[in-house]
Amino acid sequence: MKKLPQDVVIFMLLKFPLKSLLRFKSISKLCYTLILSDTFFKLHLKRTTTKKDEFILFIRTMREDDPYKFTSIASFFSGDDKNNLTTLFPDVDVTHLTSTSCTIFNELIGPCHGLITLTDSDIIIVLNPGTRKYVVIPESPFECPKGYYRYIEAVAFGFDSIINDYKIIKLSDVYWDPPTDDRGPRGSRVEIYNLSIDSWREHNIEFSSIYFTHCSEIYYKEAVHWFTIQDELVILCFDISSEIFRTMEMPSVCTDLNGPRYGLAVLNDSLVLMTYPDSMCSIGHTENLLNIWMMKDYGESESWIKIRTISPLPIPIESALVIWKDHLLLLQTQTGYLFSYDLNSDEIKEFNLNGHHESLRAIKYTECLTTIPTLSEHSKQVQQL
Repeated sequence: MKKLPQDVVIFMLLKFPLKSLLRFKSISKLCYTLILSDTFFKLHLKRTTTKKDEFILFIRTMREDDPYKFTSIASFFSGDDKNNLTTLFPDVDVTHLTSTSCTIFNELIGPCHGLITLTDSDIIIVLNPGTRKYVVIPESPFECPKGYYRYIEAVAFGFDSIINDYKIIKLSDVYWDPPTDDRGPRGSRVEIYNLSIDSWREHNIEFSSIYFTHCSEIYYKEAVHWFTIQDELVILCFDISSEIFRTMEMPSVCTDLNGPRYGLAVLNDSLVLMTYPDSMCSIGHTENLLNIWMMKDYGESESWIKIRTISPLPIPIESALVIWKDHLLLLQTQTGYLFSYDLNSDEIKEFNLNGHHESLRAIKYTECLTTIPTLSEHSKQVQQL
């Protein structure tokens, strides 16, 4: 290999999967230095990939022997041409997210340069699912004033391309805590963590309350998206670099708060909105169908078009999870199991993967060499999942 030009070696290495690259690091000092170089990392990040290179990570919550204790399990899969799931690694018990209450608020945020954030709102983990390296982010040092309490609305994660750093954003509601049932007026708090310097800071900016629905948070175009209620239901966006909130209107027929559930996903590199029945509502209040709307021009609310209607739904669903490989809609049934709906062939398939009611989360990713920075000596260090 020493006799080959470096650009030829790089070209060859870029063809290998991440697992092979990690092994090649131990072959020679030359390989080790080259694979860990900034030049190779940038080329690997920008390499051409296909939908076959997409993997998927599931987080699900399982009840333990103690009826009030739940454990979070991570499962890693690849897929084949027949839409079957193939296990990449044995399931992992994510002990940091184990809770004494049902952890239906577990979220997966990303991917961002191959990194994903796992959180139950209290604990935040940054994970590279390709290498399975992770770090537990230190808690924010900021506390509520005496006589107040806070409720964590959401956690966001993304990359700031201006300062070349990853950020974690925690959104909270702050309430006066009187000795009565009236919790007083709402205030908001935004806290931002910069991964490169291992530091939290407060950001003085207001935001409207998050309208929480399962699997409704998504990172897209260097911004994190949720739902919020203003005069009507809209999409709330937080730009990672500018640290500014903005909103986008939804299709005029998709603002009903008394019937369907709403979810966000990415399909063919475009933002899509999904509407489907709310399992908590009777069928008389919500139609048994799933609609998919695509925003053709990002940020332009007039560009929403309905691209698909699945009617009737073949199985009662709890939540729409993700659209994988641009044609496979993954959903959790009301019995807790995972099943897929092929948007091309209308084929449905049930998988032997289940979790507690409303607990299943999924995120698609491509493998990447991104390393998680070493935190300060007073913080928890990078570990192997």
